[in-house]
Amino acid sequence: MPPVYEAVTSVMTSHFNIPEDTIRPEATLEDLGLDSLAVVELLCVLQDELGLRVPTGDDALKSLQITLAQAAAAVDQAQPAGASETLA
Repeated sequence: MPPVYEAVTSVMTSHFNIPEDTIRPEATLEDLGLDSLAVVELLCVLQDELGLRVPTGDDALKSLQITLAQAAAAVDQAQPAGASETLA
């Protein structure tokens, strides 16, 4: 698995106390017991741990139906913290 996925699973177990044996790439955030507030908290923790600016306005990341693999892929696309945003 990619390093970002490993970081996401690590946060899920250490910060949210989700048992490691329930964490699978195809599990949705809802399957893992996260609600919308927990998803925002997850993104904040990942930003801090990975030094990234995760696009919190991304509708896909707001969905509880997104899989863990999809969430990790979205976080993997994030820019380093401090990177300037370009308006198109």
